[in-house]
Amino acid sequence: MRGKGKIEIIYPDDIPIEMYRTMFQFEDQDVEKVQFDRIIIPMNENEGEVTVYFVSVNEKRIYKAVVQDAAIENLKQTYYARAERYTPFLSYDISETKSLFLPARPLVLNRLQYYMDELSTDRFKDALFTDPSFVKKDVLDFGEEYTDGSRLMDVDLSKKLLLYVNPAARGETQTFDPTILQKSIDFVNDHGGWTDTYYFDRLDENGRKVTFRLFANGYPVFNRYGMAEIVQIWGENEIINYQRPLFTLAIPDRVSLPITLSSGYEVIDQLKKQKNIQHEFIDDISIGYELVRDSERENIVVLEPSWYCLYNGTWRKIVMTTDERRGDIIGLE
Repeated sequence: MRGKGKIEIIYPDDIPIEMYRTMFQFEDQDVEKVQFDRIIIPMNENEGEVTVYFVSVNEKRIYKAVVQDAAIENLKQTYYARAERYTPFLSYDISETKSLFLPARPLVLNRLQYYMDELSTDRFKDALFTDPSFVKKDVLDFGEEYTDGSRLMDVDLSKKLLLYVNPAARGETQTFDPTILQKSIDFVNDHGGWTDTYYFDRLDENGRKVTFRLFANGYPVFNRYGMAEIVQIWGENEIINYQRPLFTLAIPDRVSLPITLSSGYEVIDQLKKQKNIQHEFIDDISIGYELVRDSERENIVVLEPSWYCLYNGTWRKIVMTTDERRGDIIGLE
């Protein structure tokens, strides 16, 4: 997995190899339950054929596929040949098989502001209910509630969130479903739900839960109330729960404030000093934005740059505080 002349494509979580079956031919046909979280592409192999390795770090398994050199020539010219132009990254070894890559230098990112454009609740009512004409609407303290007697859609107007529940889809289900990620993508596609830039974030195989995360300026966005996530929980063939933001980041505010973030070396050094952090529970470390509501303007949100740590399955902001007796202290919020 390591060595000169390799491209490593890292996914945020294990994904079923079924997503790639239309692109590669595998020698082993029994790959239905295969999952991977990274792809290794050696770029210095002989011309003609290139071996691509699909790696599952958690399961410590490697699968290979052979592709024609022409299929990755564009990748070689576009990225590999220009590698020296990119920001240098350091490798932080969590274990013998798992490493995280972090920028080696401090980065300056702008604090961003956006105007929230609210999405129509009728649009989702018409898409999620079998017969929208039978849907009853009630106005509650937190917002609105829609139901047809079986399915329920709650709209939280203060947090701009939608929660759809379909209890009839519960029941016995097979634990592993190699098509669940594709079904989740198709489900959002069917009602035009990609209202901003969302990328795959998590797949909980046992809970049949798929999460997509909002991205801005090329970085992930986090919010403690779920305002930056599209979350789906699946039954056998139907959605059970669907939670998502009910807004889009429509108009960026031109006023921005540059924020300097610590280098990866500084973040790692500080994390290692914390006795209450067990490093085997660190799944990922990333720069991202915290989405917060503007306290004075109703429809304005602010994206604050910060370091984040995926610790024991939960994304937590890395915060620096200053103690007069002990100096800078780093913790997970």
